Amino acid sequence: MPNVYKKGSRLSLDDGATATNPSGLLTPPRTPSPTSDTAVKFDQQATKKIDLSVLKCRLNLQNWRCGCLTKQGKPCKRYTPKENRMKVDSLIESMVPLTQSSLELEDRLRKLAKLVHCELHPHEKRIEDRVEKWTSIFPTGDAKPSIPLEKRITLALRRDYVHCNNRYCIGKTLKQKDCRWELDGQKMQDYIKTIDEIIKSVAGFDDARIELLLKVLAYNGLCHHHQYQSSKHIELWTSSLVEIRSIYQAETKQLANSGCTLDDSDITKHDLEKRVDSTPIDFASPPPDQYWTKAFDESPFKIVKRRDSPQDPKSSYTEIKANAMRPLEEKLDDLENGFIYLYTVKGNERFVKIGYTTRSPATRHEEWKLSCNREPKSLYESSIVPNARRIEALCHAELDYCRISVDCTCCSMQHIEWFEMTPGDAISVIQKWSKWMESNPYTETSPESGIKWALKAEEVKKLDDIDTFMKDLTLRFDK
Repeated sequence: MPNVYKKGSRLSLDDGATATNPSGLLTPPRTPSPTSDTAVKFDQQATKKIDLSVLKCRLNLQNWRCGCLTKQGKPCKRYTPKENRMKVDSLIESMVPLTQSSLELEDRLRKLAKLVHCELHPHEKRIEDRVEKWTSIFPTGDAKPSIPLEKRITLALRRDYVHCNNRYCIGKTLKQKDCRWELDGQKMQDYIKTIDEIIKSVAGFDDARIELLLKVLAYNGLCHHHQYQSSKHIELWTSSLVEIRSIYQAETKQLANSGCTLDDSDITKHDLEKRVDSTPIDFASPPPDQYWTKAFDESPFKIVKRRDSPQDPKSSYTEIKANAMRPLEEKLDDLENGFIYLYTVKGNERFVKIGYTTRSPATRHEEWKLSCNREPKSLYESSIVPNARRIEALCHAELDYCRISVDCTCCSMQHIEWFEMTPGDAISVIQKWSKWMESNPYTETSPESGIKWALKAEEVKKLDDIDTFMKDLTLRFDK
């Protein structure tokens, strides 16, 4: 790879190239031989076990909080599901004797994160970030853990711990603060695909291609305001890749001399060639913004959760009653008029999304198109209805039994408003609750109560027998 550093830079991929090392990789500095005192101290630190209560505190799980970083970069304060807490304690106890070199550590930490995180933070990236952070608190063990080349590169090129959970630009403002400009779904998707391509190129010693791909990565990681910062990011990434490949080569050589190989060495050379789904439009050095073909994502949803009772509509009755009984509050926009819409996306027609908006449904669809890089196909749009937010909540409550949660790589969010059902059935539910709301089931209460609108007494009485209420509702409004 040609030198991408500015004049006077300390590192470049051309440094250290020799006849026996044509790739020009830097030779990692030798680690000084430890003295007897430091060797003993390191050995004690490496093998020292952690007490159960201490481990739980270090994991920051003593208060049963989710703890996953939010978009604002602060730990989530929602509680871990109560039904998971015994499993959490048992899992933590099983990890007391483990070290970073334990083969089972990463898998157990991943299971722990899935148990601990609240329903708002089950996203795969958030899980992996938590695993990485937790791993560092364990003793190193007798042997230095071997990190696969793929993971090393991904960690070096991805967004930082806060940015990887959202889609903000990786640039800095003039005041050296993180840019808060949100990137579109196409860029987010292309950023991930570019990292996969870089992994293959590093493994294959294709330095010319790495240089091109780093430019593509910078383009897709920066908003239009901060494209001028691309050279700075490329410089930092190049330095990281030089170090990663040098260390990896040294480890591979050391293991080869001992008659062993790294677990992922064969994967690096062969299987990684099959990792990327898309193909670049042209390898003849296209501009960074044209490297990937612009197209909507039509791949199958990555479904991370389905409801336990997919064939039992009555399992949603408790949720329906709770939503209907809840007073309408102005501060929550419950009193706003709006539209209820239904759409699907190509490649996933068996699923439908139900949402509401106080603006034009077409405007909302454009926002989803931009953030998730999928093209909505409108199936239904209501006329303007009262209390649109509550109608949406009631529709979601009734259809909770067929709800799915979708992990979206484009917006780094988990979507929970998708349902596995036919459009006709979904439209019937929307129209039924819209007509019920138009029958004025809520009444304004006295200011002293602190409640703006409450469910009328006769409706409350009907809800005492939720089964009969739902049957009557269907007879009255599902036409």
